[in-house]
Amino acid sequence: MSQPQRSWSSQWKYRIVQWLHDVIPDESVDGPQARYFRARQILALLNLLPLIAVGNAVNTLVMCSVLWDRLPHLWLAVWGITVTAALPIAHLWWRQLITHGHRPVAVFGAGRQLVIHVVVFGALWTVMPAIVFPQSDAGQALLIGTVVVGMICSGAFMLSPMVPAAWAFVAALGAGSVVGLLRSDYATGNSLMLLLLVYSLVMFGVVFANGRTFMSRLRADAEADRQKQLIDLLLRDFEEHASDWLWEISPSGHLRHVSARLAESFGLPQRQLLQQPFLELLGHMSPKDDADAVHALSRMTTCIRMGQPFRDLELPIAVGHEVRWWALSAKPLYDERGRAAGWRGVGSDITQNRQAREELARLANQDALTGLANRHRFSTELGRLGAGQGRDSRPCALLFIDLDNFKNINDTFGHGVGDQLLRRVAVRLATCVTEGDLLARLGGDEFALLTWRHAQAHEAAALAARLLALLSEPYQCDEVRLESRTSIGVALAPRDGHDPQSLLQCADLALYAAKAAGRNTHRFFDASMAEAARSRVRLQQELGHALAAEQFTLHFQPQMKLDSGEVIGFEALVRWQHSERGLIGPGEFIPVAEETGQIVTLGNWVLREACRLATTWPQDLRVAVNLSAVQFRSSDIIELVDEALASSGLAPERLELEITESALIEDHDGAQATLMALRSRGVRVAMDDFGTGYSSLAYLRRFPLDKLKIDGMFVRSLDSDEDAQAVVTAIISLARALHLDTTAEGIETAEQLIMLKALGCDDVQGYLIARPMPATDVAPYLTRIRGASAQIEHGTSARAADPREGVTAR
Repeated sequence: MSQPQRSWSSQWKYRIVQWLHDVIPDESVDGPQARYFRARQILALLNLLPLIAVGNAVNTLVMCSVLWDRLPHLWLAVWGITVTAALPIAHLWWRQLITHGHRPVAVFGAGRQLVIHVVVFGALWTVMPAIVFPQSDAGQALLIGTVVVGMICSGAFMLSPMVPAAWAFVAALGAGSVVGLLRSDYATGNSLMLLLLVYSLVMFGVVFANGRTFMSRLRADAEADRQKQLIDLLLRDFEEHASDWLWEISPSGHLRHVSARLAESFGLPQRQLLQQPFLELLGHMSPKDDADAVHALSRMTTCIRMGQPFRDLELPIAVGHEVRWWALSAKPLYDERGRAAGWRGVGSDITQNRQAREELARLANQDALTGLANRHRFSTELGRLGAGQGRDSRPCALLFIDLDNFKNINDTFGHGVGDQLLRRVAVRLATCVTEGDLLARLGGDEFALLTWRHAQAHEAAALAARLLALLSEPYQCDEVRLESRTSIGVALAPRDGHDPQSLLQCADLALYAAKAAGRNTHRFFDASMAEAARSRVRLQQELGHALAAEQFTLHFQPQMKLDSGEVIGFEALVRWQHSERGLIGPGEFIPVAEETGQIVTLGNWVLREACRLATTWPQDLRVAVNLSAVQFRSSDIIELVDEALASSGLAPERLELEITESALIEDHDGAQATLMALRSRGVRVAMDDFGTGYSSLAYLRRFPLDKLKIDGMFVRSLDSDEDAQAVVTAIISLARALHLDTTAEGIETAEQLIMLKALGCDDVQGYLIARPMPATDVAPYLTRIRGASAQIEHGTSARAADPREGVTAR
């Protein structure tokens, strides 16, 4: 056999097997369901068997009555009784082929036994066409043919749930009919045989189609049942283990089924839940004074009445003594006619999620340290000013509040004390806030108050004064008594700005002005502040260009030894040689440089240039250079000093670095290491402006210093203020006890000079000695001073420098 023939044969075999699988339960295909399907086939036949039995009895009675005179009575009676009783007996027998448990299954071999029974029954009926048909007349033959055809047709249809049985029955009666026709006189041609064959084949096809449909329905029902069982299992597991619960209500609004999880969620018995309508139950359990509950319940009621599905509807429910939050979702149910049949949905307890969301919302809008509104909440509220709606359309005042010395307190006593101070400040500020106003902590020690009640200038001024007085009272934090001062900037809307951004800028400029005015005060915004801010920005930009173009120069102010009148060195003071404005003093641009960080670049240039110029002086003169706190704390300060000394060739002992107290306090360990490194190289270190900051004996003993510089603020009041005299006396005594030199700054009168000499001060500098001078004037000055000293030695008096020639040193 060729390859194409084998392929064609294999295809037909495969199709036949597939057809048989479509109509006959097969364990290889249906698995455990095969015996169940067989039982369903047998049950289908049993359900039809009473009707078949009645038709069979009628046909038997008709046949016996018609053939009573032609056939032996005994033979006909035995045949009639056997055929009539066969089906009731088959009914009893077939029931034994099924075992009943939670669902019916057929015994092994049930299909084969049933086919055998059908073949036997069909054989009983083949007697009529095979034996009686040849002996009958035309009328009887017609009757017999009609009955046989009817039996073939009805039997095929009624036995079609079990295709092999139906085929066997059709085949048996068809075979009997063929035998009868062959023996009778009616077989005059092949036409009847052909019709019988065609008719039988048609019935075979009809049986196959019906059987296939029946089996398809069985398998579909079995799959649907399996899916239902799976869904029931999942739902049962869902209800037993999940935190969510299912609910379903009838068209009347009552719950159809109450699971244990649902009853547990409501905290009520199942009977009570079934008796009360679902919406009414929720209405009784929701808080009556809760706007969210009223709104959610109203929306749910509307959705149910309108037949609209809803999802994640959040509803507060009072369960016992606790309010829980539920999320409900549901969709309407409809019957086969499209009429409303209730609702089915799911509910879940989202109390923890709701609390987490509320906590996140609180944290997003509330300062964690003070409990006040945070910057985000404040910005959101302030942004409403631009909308011009509601109360925001009214005039309001914006107060920026900043603690003047918080950084010093935080660095000295630690962040724990600093945090306590901020909390106490917040409590005091809250006492001055009326309902409807907004108090916020913007970060660090910055607070802001947005008030509509104190919107007029005089009202805002009174409020600012009250806040200043309240915040100036001492605080007790961790057994530490603290005093803090405050600066406040005030901007008024709509006078100073209509939009939030401009109002913020105005309040910030007013705060800057309050700090510039000496702090512990308040200032209102005015147009001059904006101009000053613009000038400061221009100055910042020009400062960057000046650094790149090296438009700076150094002036030097001499320092004199009090006991001998000998000049011992000069302090280097930077000046800006502006291309348009001329010479600008450091008091104008140094604060800007410190704010922008340009002070480091500028300070590095000053150090290198001062060392370079000092090498042109006599070897016994020192040069003093100021270091900013930022510059001193930088990691490369030692390398910078080494580089400046090496490139200039200046001896280290001729360099004196002046640092402020804040530079030492902010980083104890780092500052001590830096000072030790500088001292090890021979560089002198002086503490500048001593007496204006911490002035602590503890760090004076700890840090290796060479000199204390007494601030000019005390020196200028020396001859008129007893407190200033006491401070200067204490500083000199302290320095002497610690073996430190002292230099008094800002000497302006001869009386001050005499008093400092009497108190034991070592060195002085100021207008009385000489004003700061360009580097080119240092050599002539030294010549003049030393010439004057020589004249004194020879009895000639020298005229002291005119203090009126002096200019501001810094």
